[in-house]
Amino acid sequence: MIYMCRFMIFFAAAIVSYALTPAFIDLFEGGGRLVKNYKGDMIPQGIGIMFSIQTLLWYALFLLLFKNGSANTLLVQFAITAASFIGFIDDMLGARDVLGFKGHFKSLFTGRLTTGALKAIVGLLVSFIISSNLTSNFLETVINTLTIALFTNFFNLLDLRPGRAIKVYIFSFLVISLGLVIIQKAVVILPFMPLLGIIIGYMPYDLKARCMMGDAGSNVLGISIGVLITSTFGLYVKILVLAFLIGIHVFTEKYSLTDLIKNNRFLNYLDNLGRS
Repeated sequence: MIYMCRFMIFFAAAIVSYALTPAFIDLFEGGGRLVKNYKGDMIPQGIGIMFSIQTLLWYALFLLLFKNGSANTLLVQFAITAASFIGFIDDMLGARDVLGFKGHFKSLFTGRLTTGALKAIVGLLVSFIISSNLTSNFLETVINTLTIALFTNFFNLLDLRPGRAIKVYIFSFLVISLGLVIIQKAVVILPFMPLLGIIIGYMPYDLKARCMMGDAGSNVLGISIGVLITSTFGLYVKILVLAFLIGIHVFTEKYSLTDLIKNNRFLNYLDNLGRS
């Protein structure tokens, strides 16, 4: 019965998200919060702030219905809210003349604070707070912190074409869920179900380039996957994941992830799937 209720919340979250997204699009368009997308069309950016706003409703319901696991629910809500807030600041105030970790921190060391550097610093602090609640082991805390922070930025790197980041998010969620079922820890997935529903409900608008979720949304995708992995899997798995994330970030400092996808027939097919 408990599992059924949680899945009902997942479906309700998806339906409500699908119904509310046009209202958020109208809100941003009315406020003139429009940017050029990859095609040069002016569309709203930062719609992903709705993810954290909507989770407040569903996690409040979670806490009312399911007292067990309330600490995990609050941790997930903290991660989502903090990541979305700092991402929204970057969406609204960020300049695009400085790119990459190297560029943002080089600018910071010369006395200019960019929203990218601010996002990285706050992201590390939030990741450390979450990691400190997951383990008291120093080495594992460092690994967890870096994994969560780099996952958050990884989904920023993906969010350059409609639907791309969400496709990778859903695929990652399914793979992780399968792994957790195999090791008999499937219960850990449950607090993330409302967020998954919200993202799936929003997805059609992103795929059709009606709006962009921006860092306010991609940060939420990244930090939730990071928290899910670091709170469930063992040390060796987390080391492998961290090595992958470091490799991706080193690669993207020099090369374009979009070009890599475009030049691979299979990845390019998946990337374009569902777009108008």
